[in-house]
Amino acid sequence: MENEGFKVKILGVNGSARHANTETAVQIALKAAEDTGYAQTDYLCLGDYDLRPCTGCMKCFGWQAPDDGKVYCREFNDGFGEILERVMASDAMLFGAPVYVMGVNALSRVFMEKMHMAGYFSVTPYYGRLTHRPVGLITVAGQSGHEQILPHMYDWAIGLGMMPMTAPPRPPDTLPVTSVNGGPVVAVDAKSIYAKNAITKAGTRTIPPTQGSRNERTLRNLAKNVVEMALIVKAGKEELAKKGIKLPEIFSFKKYSVKPKRGSFVEKLMKEGKLQYVSTK
Repeated sequence: MENEGFKVKILGVNGSARHANTETAVQIALKAAEDTGYAQTDYLCLGDYDLRPCTGCMKCFGWQAPDDGKVYCREFNDGFGEILERVMASDAMLFGAPVYVMGVNALSRVFMEKMHMAGYFSVTPYYGRLTHRPVGLITVAGQSGHEQILPHMYDWAIGLGMMPMTAPPRPPDTLPVTSVNGGPVVAVDAKSIYAKNAITKAGTRTIPPTQGSRNERTLRNLAKNVVEMALIVKAGKEELAKKGIKLPEIFSFKKYSVKPKRGSFVEKLMKEGKLQYVSTK
């Protein structure tokens, strides 16, 4: 089914600081995406970047951020700028986060918070750019916690306009699987739950390696569905353009009550007549 003429770009994001279980899960999914013949993949580990927690300084918001064509963390100028560029260069994302203390780990949460630069309230050059973007959400736990963090990640993705994907059974990866609602995988039956291969068949201590088999099947099905939806969205947009059908423009505000700084992105929008400043005094 290889097709060099039409492919989608899938970015895998490992939200763990460790090169271990979560990385393995994301890479299993990326391999399945590549195996469809319709995907080019990219991978990054958040732990390889200097990421500082969001302080809510709002310096990346359009009314403060300079109109220089770039959006990055202007409070710390950390590694998020490169991460955001790689997210924007993709057609879809596979995002994995480990479960820490029954919640999403801190590093993944930093990534999730800083992605507000592409949300509908920031008014940056990236706002609305994630609309209709498929995302496969992967959670990795020693035993439990998926029930807390997977819905949290779903809400985050939907709030940015993305489409969280399910993992419907597909041959040869039919039932049983760990889930059809996303990518929750567990290491409870592993030889060592902290080993890099703990979620895999090879890392499972039971015979047959039921846990690892179900984990791998779920991740592959999730990846295939992400690729499928990314293809549908990309082909659909191209077909609409050919037919001269223009989708409604995404634009957050007609009026803005925060006076922008000189040279800011919001001031640029006001000069273009797209946005009107309305004083609340």
